[in-house]
Amino acid sequence: MIKTKIVHKNNKYKVLVADDFGKYKTAASFDDKIDAQHYRKNLVDNTEKALKSQSKITVAEAYKSYVIYKFELYNTYNSLSEHQAKVYKGRYENWVSKYFPKNIELRKLNSEHLKKFFLTCRFKGLPYKSAVSLIYTFKGMFEWSIDQNYVLAVDYNIKYFQISKYPELKPQDGSDKVKKTTMINRFEVKQLYNAIKPTDPNDYYQVVNFVCINIFMYTGARPGEVRGIEWKNVNLKTKKIYITQQMHDQMLVPRVKALGSERIIHIAPHLLKVLSRWKDYQADRVPNPKFVLENVLTKLPIPDQQMRFFLYRAYAKIGLAIIDDDGNKVKVISCKFKGEPFKTFRHFAATALLNAQASNPLLNDNFIKSQLGHRDIKTTRMIYGDHNDLDSQSNIEEQIDNSLDNALNLKFN
Repeated sequence: MIKTKIVHKNNKYKVLVADDFGKYKTAASFDDKIDAQHYRKNLVDNTEKALKSQSKITVAEAYKSYVIYKFELYNTYNSLSEHQAKVYKGRYENWVSKYFPKNIELRKLNSEHLKKFFLTCRFKGLPYKSAVSLIYTFKGMFEWSIDQNYVLAVDYNIKYFQISKYPELKPQDGSDKVKKTTMINRFEVKQLYNAIKPTDPNDYYQVVNFVCINIFMYTGARPGEVRGIEWKNVNLKTKKIYITQQMHDQMLVPRVKALGSERIIHIAPHLLKVLSRWKDYQADRVPNPKFVLENVLTKLPIPDQQMRFFLYRAYAKIGLAIIDDDGNKVKVISCKFKGEPFKTFRHFAATALLNAQASNPLLNDNFIKSQLGHRDIKTTRMIYGDHNDLDSQSNIEEQIDNSLDNALNLKFN
C-alpha cells in the first residue's frame, strides 16, 4: 500500500509520499488542510486502483512489455545497441514465451519459479552461462515493472536470487567455469607485426588494416572503441587519444561500454609514428577523413568483419591459425585466439603494463586502469593481467628438445 502523510510547514499543508526506500517527498502543497486531505485520499485510492488493475499481469506478459521497452531504448533513445535489443527479443521468443508457465502472476514470482525455469531451459539445450544470463534479466524486468506500477516494491521476492546459491543447479561438466582468454605473447606479437606489414604501400586496404592492428597492439582498446576513434579525438602533439564513443555494426554510439571506459589513452612512441605517417597518407586519398580507420567508399569506419578477416589471415601466416580463405571470406578452422582475436591484445597490454609496474613508478594503478578503461584495478589484475606467459616463445619446446639432444649427445641410426 502507498504510504502518505500530511505535514504542516511554513503555513502550508503538504502531502508527502514515501518512495521505495521509505523516504518521504512532497507530492503537493495546499493552503487548506481539507484540500490536502482530499488530495491524499484521491491519491491513495487512484494508486491502489491502478495497482489492482495491474495485479493480474503475468510474468510472461511483463517480460514481453520489458522487451518492447528495450527496443524503445534502441530505436528512440539510442542508449542500447541493436544487437542488445535483439538478444532480449530472442530470450523472450525462444525461451520465456515457450517455456515459462503462462499463469504465474508477476507479483507472485518467487525463487522456486526461477529455479524450475532454469532447469527447463537447461533441459531444452540452453548452455549454462546463457541460462544464468537469462534468469538474471528477470531482476531487471521486475525492477522496471515496479517503476511502471505493475507491482509494488514489496512484491520483489527475487531481489536476492542467485543461481550460485543453489548447488543442485551447478553443472557437472564444468561449464560454469569462466574460460580464461588466451593471451598473445611478445614473441607472437613481433611475428604478427612483420606479417601485417603492407607489401604494397599504395594499397589502402593493406595500410588501414596495418594501422588498425597497431592500435590494438599498443592500446588494448576494444574493437568498437578502435573503430569509433575520430581524428578530432586524436592529439598527436600531446600524444593522447580520447575514447568517448564506439561503433556497433555501422552505427556510431556516443557512449562507451561501461563506467570507467571513457578515458584518455597515452600514445606510445611507435604508435605515434604510425599514426603521424598514416594521417598524411590518408589525407592524400580520402577527402576530409572523419575517422582514423575510415573506409574510402562508405565514409564510415572499416567494418568489423574486415578487421577480423585481415587479422585471421595474419595469424595463419605465422602458424597460429588454420583458415579456409576464398579471397572474400575467411572461415576459421582453428586458431589459438578463436572467438577473441582482438581481446587477446587487451590481455597482452594489461599484463605488459602490470609486469613493468615494479620497475617504473609512473605506471601506477591509476594510470594502468585508465589506459585500459577499467573502473577498478582489480579487474585489470585478476582478469586481464593474470598471465605468466608474456615472454614465452612458440619455439621454446623445439629449443628444449635440441638442447636435450645436444646434452645427451647420443647418435642412433
